[in-house]
Amino acid sequence: MKNLYLRSMLAAACAVTLAACGGGGGNLYLTGAVSGLAKDGLILQNGSEALPITSGATSFTFTTLLNTDDSYNITIKQQPTGAVCTVIDGSGKASAYSVGLASISCLTNQYTLGGSITGLTTDGLVLVNGSGKSSPLAGSTTFVFGSTVGDGAPYNVNVLTNPPGLTCTISNPVGTMGSSNNTSLVVGCAPN
Repeated sequence: MKNLYLRSMLAAACAVTLAACGGGGGNLYLTGAVSGLAKDGLILQNGSEALPITSGATSFTFTTLLNTDDSYNITIKQQPTGAVCTVIDGSGKASAYSVGLASISCLTNQYTLGGSITGLTTDGLVLVNGSGKSSPLAGSTTFVFGSTVGDGAPYNVNVLTNPPGLTCTISNPVGTMGSSNNTSLVVGCAPN
């Protein structure tokens, strides 16, 4: 009888100890790196947990801990507005010591910037937007920069070089890129 009592007490003590330590709960964090996230709205999913990631984040950690041999599968539940993200190495099994490091790579949507031109009768006009250049030829009525501008990014177009005998101006050179190609810039050239 004494033996049965001691065994019962020992079993109860073990149960209390395990419960205090979290019992069967996991102890491995599912984490990863984030690159290129310049937009809000990204939500990652692993199992039943949805994890919002803010713009500018460089890492993430799910709050649900994993046990050894638990499977994980990180997916994109919601893409950020104006960008596309992909999961790299997002699935696997937790080992005894760690979980594989997943990564999320994001690219902001890119759009072309350009517009219309009037009065361009000679070659030599050079327009710039940051490091992007456009050199429309004489007689051109439209132009577009070879480099794109990211969704939500600012632009500031300037005349770098006027053509010989002409002065060109831009009527709306500064703005923020929207969610589509922008061909609203207006360049007017006149004899000087």
